[in-house]
Amino acid sequence: MLNNFRLVLLGVLFSLSSCGYQLIRSDVASDVSFSVPTASNKSDFRGLESLLTQSMRQQLHGLIGAQLKSEHCDYSLDLTIDRATRSARAWSRGGGVNMGMVVLTISYQLFDSSEQKVLNNKASRTQEFLISTGEDTNHAFSEAIADVAQQIVIEIADHLTNNN
Repeated sequence: MLNNFRLVLLGVLFSLSSCGYQLIRSDVASDVSFSVPTASNKSDFRGLESLLTQSMRQQLHGLIGAQLKSEHCDYSLDLTIDRATRSARAWSRGGGVNMGMVVLTISYQLFDSSEQKVLNNKASRTQEFLISTGEDTNHAFSEAIADVAQQIVIEIADHLTNNN
C-alpha cells in the first residue's frame, strides 16, 4: 500500500513538472537592486503612470524580494503606458451603460548596470467592469495595472533565474 502511494505521488510530481508552470523563489532577487523611475504615460488617462510605478515597486519587492534604489543599481526598469482606453460593452434598455471595458498596453525595458538592454517586451490586459457592482474605470485600470505588474515581475524573475 505504501509503495502504491509512493508511485502515485511520483506520478503526480512528474506530471506537475511538465505542465509548463514554474515556481519562482520569493528571494530570487534578494541580493539584486532595481531602479524603477516613474513610468511614462502616452495615454489620455493621467495618473496611471503613478499607479503603475507604485504597483511595480511593490511587486518587485513583494514577489521576488528585490531591493529598490534610485541610483547605482544592478538593473533599471523603464515602463511606458502605450495605450489606455475605455469603452462601453453593454447598454441597458434605458440607454445607460451596464458594463464597461478598459484596455491597457505597457511596454517595458530592463537594463543592466552597464546600461545593456536585457529585456524588451510589451504586456496587455483587457479588464471588464460592472457598474451595478460599484466598479468603474478607475477600478478596472487598477486591476489591469496590478495584473500587468505581476506579469512583468514574473518575466524578470525568469530572466534572473536563467541568466545568473
